[in-house]
Amino acid sequence: MQSATRKRTTPAPRRARKLRFIASVRFDDGHRGCFSVDNAKSHEEARRMVFEELDEVAAVVISDYQ
Repeated sequence: MQSATRKRTTPAPRRARKLRFIASVRFDDGHRGCFSVDNAKSHEEARRMVFEELDEVAAVVISDYQ
């Protein structure tokens, strides 16, 4: 009697995970805030988008959204 063999299937193609970033922003007046940046393709683009969208930004730290 032959043993059963498993049918080999090809794995489904993986979709590229959509990048999301979180921006920690310190403003000129001293207050701080965190913002989600969903449309950027890199850390540099996320940083640029924050400076374009917000006024009076003193510092920005960009991190991957987990």
